[in-house]
Amino acid sequence: MKQPDSPSCGRCRHFQNQPLEVEAALPGLSALSSAYAAIRCSDGICAVHERYIAPSSICAAFEEGYAFA
Repeated sequence: MKQPDSPSCGRCRHFQNQPLEVEAALPGLSALSSAYAAIRCSDGICAVHERYIAPSSICAAFEEGYAFA
């Protein structure tokens, strides 16, 4: 039996995890590395809170949908 997906940030329309979006939100990142790096995994930016977060994060501003679907 599969559990329903929880309302996590990775499933929210405000979650932006495309490399170009992450680099735009963190301008100095490209000086150190790149948003294409494997260490970043699926982390991204919350467009509501303007924070770098893991897709497993949760908050009250969740809205179903994918920002880059």
